[in-house]
Amino acid sequence: MPLHVWLPEAHPAAPSPVSALMSAVMLKTAVYGLLRVAFDLLPAQLWWWGVLLLALGLVSAVLGVVFAAVQVDMKRLLAYSSIENVGLVFAGIGLAVLFSAYGMQPMSALALTAALYHVASHAFFKSLLFVGTGAVLHATGQRSLGKLGGLIRFMPWVAWLTLVGTLASAGLPPLGGFVSEWLLLQSFLFTPGLPSSFLNMLIPVVAALIALVAALSGYTMVKFFGVIFLGQPREDNLVHAHRAGPWERGGMVWLALGCVALGLLPVQFIQLVDTVTRQLVATGLGSTVASSGWLLVPVDIDRASYGPVVFLLGLAASFALAFTLVRRLYHGRLRRAAPWDCGYPWQNARMQDTAEGFGQPIRQIFEPFFRMQRELPSPFDREPVYRVVVGDHFWHWLYLPVAGAVERMSRWIGQLQQGRIAVYLLYSFVTLIGVLLVVMR
Repeated sequence: MPLHVWLPEAHPAAPSPVSALMSAVMLKTAVYGLLRVAFDLLPAQLWWWGVLLLALGLVSAVLGVVFAAVQVDMKRLLAYSSIENVGLVFAGIGLAVLFSAYGMQPMSALALTAALYHVASHAFFKSLLFVGTGAVLHATGQRSLGKLGGLIRFMPWVAWLTLVGTLASAGLPPLGGFVSEWLLLQSFLFTPGLPSSFLNMLIPVVAALIALVAALSGYTMVKFFGVIFLGQPREDNLVHAHRAGPWERGGMVWLALGCVALGLLPVQFIQLVDTVTRQLVATGLGSTVASSGWLLVPVDIDRASYGPVVFLLGLAASFALAFTLVRRLYHGRLRRAAPWDCGYPWQNARMQDTAEGFGQPIRQIFEPFFRMQRELPSPFDREPVYRVVVGDHFWHWLYLPVAGAVERMSRWIGQLQQGRIAVYLLYSFVTLIGVLLVVMR
């Protein structure tokens, strides 16, 4: 923010594999350039430079996830989600610069490691989500959330693999998105007393906002997956949606495995990026995390630790216990029944929660951030239509005026192009005379 408006326009126009590359690689080139400028080209780190990056990242993360929560287009939702994730990366880099400016190199290494981990995690899970939306778009021809639903019955491979990317994007364990966001929160929570009282007051507020962003991200991903794959099809032609081919499945499988690997092997990945953190901030976490084995301990085991393998085993044991109890209590019998309809027997797909309805609470709470246009039905309409279009204030306040000025200037300059050789020779003659007069002076 505010240099974000091109991304929600570019992703819907680009093919889904290109969108995956844009999120995984192209957006990260700016992060690479920022790291080079902040830690290599600048002779010293300044605390206010870190605060500026922290503020830009925080604004981008909050507004990005808020805008993502109210989108009704699959790819625009993921585009705003990318803005949110890049904001989190900027917040981590800003905190690393802030710590480095005060000579707190171990804390700077922790914040920088969190930012780099989120770069890799976002590359995998957002690529997986874009490839999944591409498979849905290829099978149904629909990109609008309001015309999808129930696709888990017709595209089970795409649904379950997309669920992995959805859970990773929501920051849930034991996937890579959780590890990176957990490390970022630890870098805020482990902040010792900074020399500035203003910064000591600011850091807890930023940590609370980061937690809010993580919660809203989970809310957005529930909407994304639930509206597309769960419930009943909202359009009749969705029953003809074809399954993903072997190449589509293969492209999603290796990305899903990357999300799982980043979640289960955080110590090994931190050791890989330790070379980068040592080059940039002269220290790293590699030796610290390696001494704890499979347990991830960023600073001190008495303060915080995370065991991804232990968590996964506990999760699997819980599922196995529930499955065993159900089989013993119900003797393995399986009964299918319609869901409770609140006493109303004529339920249909139109009565499901829509993408607009799911995002309505966010629209109401954060209404000042949106530029909304509503089309309200009249009591006398035979076919009433209710529509809400959510716009971006930056687009209308900043980019449209600039685009209008450029267009007016282009029309004015275009008047000089008369298409006559005599006029062009006159321009050259006048320019030559002007240059001679300047030289003679």
